Amino acid sequence: MDHTKINLLVKLQHLDNQIESIVSLQKGLPEEIDALDEDLIFTTRQIETRKIIADDQLKQRSRLHDTINDCKNKILNFKEKQTLARNNKEYDALSKQIEYEEKEIAQAEIQLQDIVHAVQKAQEIQKKGQQLIIENRYDEITEEMMPDDVLHQQLEDLKKQVDQKREELDSIVIETAADVDSLKNKIETQRAVIDREAKRLLDKYDHLRSGSLRNAVVKLNRNACSGCNTRVPTNRHTMIVQGGFYLCESCGRIVVHEKLFEEAEN
Repeated sequence: MDHTKINLLVKLQHLDNQIESIVSLQKGLPEEIDALDEDLIFTTRQIETRKIIADDQLKQRSRLHDTINDCKNKILNFKEKQTLARNNKEYDALSKQIEYEEKEIAQAEIQLQDIVHAVQKAQEIQKKGQQLIIENRYDEITEEMMPDDVLHQQLEDLKKQVDQKREELDSIVIETAADVDSLKNKIETQRAVIDREAKRLLDKYDHLRSGSLRNAVVKLNRNACSGCNTRVPTNRHTMIVQGGFYLCESCGRIVVHEKLFEEAEN
């Protein structure tokens, strides 16, 4: 068995481990930022939806008040004309016009009341939400219960948290940029060498890492695969100790002797 090929692959795993170790310094910040961004979008959408509803109610109220005033002016005009009516036919026609405008006013006033009741109901629901917050019963609060002032405060807090996390992440990225670039170059060079010398091993390595596994090559630890702790058959120990490798029958990882990783580090 040509042990040089497996040594090349161990070196690649070591380099990949190094770059992932640097990335781990980010302490899950990218995921935290993504989660905060989702909360930010959700909260913003809540506020915008409520504003759209409030603006629409305001427009409706303005339109209905204009309708009522317009109808009242028409009624006054029709009543003035009634005093000048020349016969009962003209008088009755004007009376019907007045009756129609009065119905329009009544309908507009009903719609205004509906809007007022909707606003009052929303306020009552938010008031209930405020009480639940005071009692720390957050699990009982629905989306519509969240008070407007709390939503706006949440939005500001989320913006600050996102900015802080982004600054922290940017700082880490800047500090480690040189090391990451250096490692990426080394990895690219190492992969090129393995591609020439042991393409089948590289394909196996890439296949393992294409899933959830990041450590495709692992050490033999206490006669077991350190990736999944499955015992390695005794008849394979000698081959591993001599610098060979074993494909774990349980997880598929490439198991090698720890000395190969020590050589890769040096």
